[in-house]
Amino acid sequence: MKPPYGHRVRICTHAAFKEFVEAQGVEFFNIGGDPEALMAYMVKNPGLLPNRDSLKGGEVGKRRKEMAEIISGTWRSCIEAGDGMGEPIKAANVESTDDLFLADVIIANPPSMGHIHCAQKLSIPLHMVFTMPWSPTKSFPHPLASMSYGDADAKVANYLSFMMMELLTWQGLGDLINKFRTQTLHLDPVSPLWGFQLISRLRIPFSYLWSETLIPKPSDWDSHLNITGFSFLPLASSYTPPPDLVSFLDNGSTPIYIGFGSIVVDNPQALTTMIFEAIKIAGVRAILSKGWGGVGTGDVPDSVYLIGNCPHDWLFQRVAAVVHHGGAGTTAAGIAAGRPTVIVPFFGDQPFWGQMMARAGAGPVAVPYKDLTAEILAESITFALQPGVMAVAKDMALQIGEEDGSGGAAMDIQDRLDIDSLRCDLSPGRLASWLHRKTGAHLSGFAVGCLRDHGLIEMSDLKLLRYKHWYVDEGAESPIIGAIAAVSGFAAAIGTATSDYTQRLRNSPHSKSTRRHSSIGLQRVPKTEDGTNDAYLRSQKGPRDVTQADMEALAQKMASKTLYGAEPAFSAARLCRPVSEARQGRKNSWKARESGRNGRVFYVTRVTGKYACDLAAATARAPVALFYNVANGFHNAPSNVFDVDVRRRDEITGLGSGVKTAGKEFCYGIWDAFSGIVMKPYEDTKNMGAKGLGRGLLRGGLGIIGNLGSGKLC
Repeated sequence: MKPPYGHRVRICTHAAFKEFVEAQGVEFFNIGGDPEALMAYMVKNPGLLPNRDSLKGGEVGKRRKEMAEIISGTWRSCIEAGDGMGEPIKAANVESTDDLFLADVIIANPPSMGHIHCAQKLSIPLHMVFTMPWSPTKSFPHPLASMSYGDADAKVANYLSFMMMELLTWQGLGDLINKFRTQTLHLDPVSPLWGFQLISRLRIPFSYLWSETLIPKPSDWDSHLNITGFSFLPLASSYTPPPDLVSFLDNGSTPIYIGFGSIVVDNPQALTTMIFEAIKIAGVRAILSKGWGGVGTGDVPDSVYLIGNCPHDWLFQRVAAVVHHGGAGTTAAGIAAGRPTVIVPFFGDQPFWGQMMARAGAGPVAVPYKDLTAEILAESITFALQPGVMAVAKDMALQIGEEDGSGGAAMDIQDRLDIDSLRCDLSPGRLASWLHRKTGAHLSGFAVGCLRDHGLIEMSDLKLLRYKHWYVDEGAESPIIGAIAAVSGFAAAIGTATSDYTQRLRNSPHSKSTRRHSSIGLQRVPKTEDGTNDAYLRSQKGPRDVTQADMEALAQKMASKTLYGAEPAFSAARLCRPVSEARQGRKNSWKARESGRNGRVFYVTRVTGKYACDLAAATARAPVALFYNVANGFHNAPSNVFDVDVRRRDEITGLGSGVKTAGKEFCYGIWDAFSGIVMKPYEDTKNMGAKGLGRGLLRGGLGIIGNLGSGKLC
């Protein structure tokens, strides 16, 4: 538990950061992905679209596969025990119940992609924290957008840039997201045509980690968007510099810092040569960070000191200026130290931070890496060392020194949580998991167990507590978009099914790669002296080792109320073993047949049958999706045409709720259609006078079409 709020915290990120995270005393979970490979790809493809070499080399497919792993890892990080570094640990196999983990709140950054979908599945709060602007505004463009305005209205273009970036992201990853939703989370898919608006439409709260000294809060941002200040991890007090670094700092003029962090370039030697030449032209001494890119090889001049990992909060206090790639963290560290900053952007949000620093007067205009020369870099360094620029940087540092970004973000998150709704009403120190149907009381598992033991409640009196209900599928903005979404959704479902089918064929048990993997795996299984598989013996220890399938079967029986009145000694293992054994028996039978004489034929037949079922299911869902999306389009059209609030449609979660919602929409649609002929002209005439009559008649007339369409199609 971490003070002052006492929460258990798990940081879910790449395996490369495991040691760093755990060194801070925080739990770690690996969500997959290789940040170094991703950085190398981004340097090669700084724009939105990949270049020809990346397409030919299969880099796009590799990155998509990596993103699918990361998105899946976001869900695993919410529910799994352990650190995610090995095979998944089943809940029944943990050493202690303290090792179990189930997220109660998700704090995420937007590019992690799985955030809202995991929050919807678990019905828990979601809070976004990020280091660059991700919410639409007219004040500046999206940090990842490279825009040429031309004659367009800059404010409108800025706002649309945020929408376009989200739309392009969904167009590229929408199939992976929906596959994750349907196959992993068992949720309905969301069309990319409106899925890209989820974050802004749901008004998910944001805490932005930068100082308003650098970027003031835009006037069109609402109260759910907050700027808390830069966040720093103080490491200077625990850092002991090597003697040669101390000697370099003490003997000579104050050096500048040059480092490009995690950036990986194709030709580090050429970059090194250019840096050394720029240092010579500018007539300065420099501390050069090696970083991930291997900068600093070859002969090193006496005016240059090569450094490895070193805390920025220690080093930047001892240099005259900083030169870096424009990462949000390094930019913040440079400003906090009061040092002028030269930004050499490579990709992503780095050009944005270069623009912000130049606009604030704390550095020169940023020059992209692809346009950089030794002369340009030397000129930028000389500009940064001017007294006026240094004075601006120091003034900004004084203001930032009074801020506490991390503390402000933690307070913002805490204040937005309804803590009382999370507490058990009978044992306030415990988390509530159940809702008592009659009284509305929130109860923990401990409280439910006590009340059950005393015969005060039955399981039929309870239902699982949903802390936060996320209604993600409000639907299309118009009937046309709804129809397009239905057709594209059907095509995507067919494409996903076909892709899965071809993947299964490639991963056939009789393929070379699969046989090689199997043989390696078999060599690792230890056996006892009599040749018995040791893992098999461990699996037969007794009822304590309840599998995940056992637990799911038990949950099904609990939900269907077949456990009431059962004897306490009637163990979960005894109850569930026939179900799980039957399922496992079928799997073992399939594997045995697949490894037999005609195993290849059996496997192909089985996966082809699965493919046929997937195609049939997609075809059966297509007309339902068409009517549903078009009806939603009719329902939402008045809001998008006239900016008028419309009645929110109830969520459909099954046949019962679907029939109920259809009935309500039919009645309301007919009523709104004909009442609008009278009410709309009356309202507009009352608000706008005589000239509002025409607008009201137009709204009423169009309302007949929209509301009748919505009502009838339901």
